[in-house]
Order: sequence, then structure tokens, then C-alpha cells
Amino acid sequence: MIEKSKILKFKYDVTTSIDGVGKIGGIVLLHLFIKYPHANQRQIVSLAGLDPIIRESGTSVKGQARISKAGNRLYRGVLFMPAMASTKHNAKMKAFYERLKANGKHTTQAQIAVIRKIVVVAHSLYKSGKVYDKELYKTTTGIRTE
Repeated sequence: MIEKSKILKFKYDVTTSIDGVGKIGGIVLLHLFIKYPHANQRQIVSLAGLDPIIRESGTSVKGQARISKAGNRLYRGVLFMPAMASTKHNAKMKAFYERLKANGKHTTQAQIAVIRKIVVVAHSLYKSGKVYDKELYKTTTGIRTE
């Protein structure tokens, strides 16, 4: 179906241009973005069930922040492996993951943050029609271009 439509093929290629996002991850992201065409980034993250919530009971009992899991679990389940691959092959995501770990976040929390970042970046690429540019992020990750 994707191969038959030029627009879908282009949007699929744009979402899979992120290092670590493969065929299945691209299809799932494309499904998410097509299903909710007018959603902004905050809404897309919420529809995937990756938005943080804090459960509180009054002023004295503070719970730990967790993801809401209110969205479709298919998105969270499938995007876990692209997040793992991105932390190995994508310099920007690797630096983001390592920064979270250095700040004391649990491994699972850092992985979920990477999934959320992949969804946000893929959504902006989908909307703009631009391909992920690795060179754009080299200065922000501390990697020298020389």
C-alpha cells in the first residue's frame, strides 16, 4: 500500500530517515500520524500514551511521575526497539539517553524518554517533509566535525 502511493512512500522515507527507525517502526509512526492528521506534538505524544502524569493525593503524598499509557499500546510496544537502536546508532539520541542516565534516571525512564523524542522528531519531519539531517545535530551533541 505504501509503495503504491507516492505521498505515503515519501512520508514513510522521511520517518525512517531517523537512525534506528526501521521498516516496522516507520509503518507504525506513519499509522499514528495518518490516524490523527490534525494533532500537534503534545497531542501525538499523548495519543501514543507517552505523556507523563503525576499521581498525587493531597499535599503530603507525592507519587513518582509515570507515563499515562492512555494511548494505543501498539505504538509503545513497537517503538521500544527503534529507541534501543537509536541509542546505539544515532549520536543525538545516544547523547540524550546518556545525559538522562547521568542525571540519575532509571534505564526504563530514559528509554521511554527516547521513544517520546523519536515520536516528536518523526512528527516534525512528517509535517515538514524534511529528511532527518545528522549533520545538523553534530554541534549540539559534542561531536567534533573535524
